[in-house]
Amino acid sequence: MSASETAAAAGLWLRVPLKVDVIRDRAAIAREVGGGKIENVYRLQIMNTAEAGRVFEIGVEGLPTLHVAGESRIELEPASSRMVPVRVRLEPSAAQPGTHRIEFKVKAVGVEGVAVREQSVFIVR
Repeated sequence: MSASETAAAAGLWLRVPLKVDVIRDRAAIAREVGGGKIENVYRLQIMNTAEAGRVFEIGVEGLPTLHVAGESRIELEPASSRMVPVRVRLEPSAAQPGTHRIEFKVKAVGVEGVAVREQSVFIVR
């Protein structure tokens, strides 16, 4: 195997099969929704760089009662990406007003070791 073939094989072997970017929806900083819960909206750019289609599960942590509202699974074709709107909700008594660090976790369902964690902030007014 030549050096260029070895480098190409190593590049494929070391390639990260999942990439995620978190973008806060600046139009809706924080809003009150049903039951008095506080909601922040994000857009997650999820990129499946693998050669196989995968189902990904989206979660969030960092504050008590924090959770993803609505659909938390997404299916992506091989070597594709999608912008996914994600609503995150919190009980109003779970945090003081201000900015709080949170972490999104996106993992491939049924595939060991394919997971990404990305930090963001949750705003409580």
